[in-house]
Amino acid sequence: MSALACLRVVVRSDQSAYSEAALGLLVAKFTAAFLEVRWSWPRKFSLINPYAFLLNDPRAAELDTAELGRLSAELHDHLFGVAEAGGSDVTVLLYEGEDSAMAQFADLDEAQLLQAMTDPAAAPPGGRLSQITPDGRRLQLPPVETETTDAAVGQTGAGAARGMDRLPNVEAVQGVYYSAREIFVADVVASTPAESRAHYSLVDGDDHLPADPAAFDADCVIAAFRFLAESRSNTPLYLPISFSTILRPSRRAAYAAVLSILPASERRRLAAAVYDVPRAPSFHALRQLHEVLDATFSAIDLRTHDPAFEIDQLHAEAVSSVTLVLPHAEPERRLLVLKRFIGKMEAYKRRRIWPGVTNVRTRRELETALEAKMPFVTGPGVCRPQNEALGGRAWRTDQLPVMPLVETRRPLPA
Repeated sequence: MSALACLRVVVRSDQSAYSEAALGLLVAKFTAAFLEVRWSWPRKFSLINPYAFLLNDPRAAELDTAELGRLSAELHDHLFGVAEAGGSDVTVLLYEGEDSAMAQFADLDEAQLLQAMTDPAAAPPGGRLSQITPDGRRLQLPPVETETTDAAVGQTGAGAARGMDRLPNVEAVQGVYYSAREIFVADVVASTPAESRAHYSLVDGDDHLPADPAAFDADCVIAAFRFLAESRSNTPLYLPISFSTILRPSRRAAYAAVLSILPASERRRLAAAVYDVPRAPSFHALRQLHEVLDATFSAIDLRTHDPAFEIDQLHAEAVSSVTLVLPHAEPERRLLVLKRFIGKMEAYKRRRIWPGVTNVRTRRELETALEAKMPFVTGPGVCRPQNEALGGRAWRTDQLPVMPLVETRRPLPA
């Protein structure tokens, strides 16, 4: 038992500012990166041409299209910006049939595909053509005129719930505060699935970290496009990178594919926030990090829970910064951990590596960090999730934390 289908991405090229060659390259890179995350093993995919992919699920008689639903909306946002309600210049099609028929379908040009969507005779014979909707449903193409209202429109119960699950992620940023100048100098990106009960954040502690780091990191890559376009300054955006996941040989190629969709021209504005780093990362591990990340990011921040992080084992300027994540613990314990880290600031200075602290929650913790001249501080006691980047904005310390400045496009989970 094995399900096979040809996935086709139809893009309205007349609406794009890209050249035909550039558009094809972007669609291929983005779709491959999307499938690396969503189309999980043992399911497989392979590139046929920039707009067509062969999908395979060896465990099923028919492909499950639930994960494919978000592709059209996310690819539209990447190529054209956020779509108006109900509108998109990207369509995702699925053709199931014999190998030869799928090969013919993969070779259809844009005009032929549009005709096949309305004329049964225009599609290769011996197969089934359908459109994947943003909520993951299949719509038969061409539409069957005798479909009942219940089948075509009036889905309720589990079907309606599945449609709600396909809502776009809630994207947010939280500012990185530079205490010496009382200014936000960067932002940390987060992306929370609509169905999550709590918002995801790299700076709000472990209870706000995702269960699936690879999917979270990939979603933040997508979110970065909006903040790059909308930011009022050229200050950096920090994107989360899971240390343990990216160092797995089986996942490293997937990360590279996801990161490759980020524009090389924006490298100076992109920084990597590598989280869950152990006390003493090996030289080999750091070299692998640089091999994967240097082409995309201009700075690398290591985030650790251990105040005794072995900074003296790192070469000078081995990374841009090291950030301590305050633990989920009693207030006095948190302060002891913070002060222990503060005690090693001279070692960071010798290595020419900036220290920082995150998950700052209380005024007392903030004041302790500021009195010690800790350069960078983040967390809910500094800046709550924002819908707009704060980088470049001056902000007095007595006015922290920053509450949401504007309404989010959808309310963040608590």
